[in-house]
Amino acid sequence: MHCFINVMNEDGSGYVISVVESEETSNANAPKVAELWGHFAEFMEGPPAPAGFDVVAHWDKG
Repeated sequence: MHCFINVMNEDGSGYVISVVESEETSNANAPKVAELWGHFAEFMEGPPAPAGFDVVAHWDKG
């Protein structure tokens, strides 16, 4: 994982965004990620639905 971002609105809705090395690595880690999210189940309406995208720009003011 290169980067992890968690965003949330006042109503509690939000997203988690992670930038990873590759789709293959992400897919290989999917069972472990699902297990980790399971620990937060009481705080969520349902399990997150993962989706992948290609990074076209990543700017960091760092």
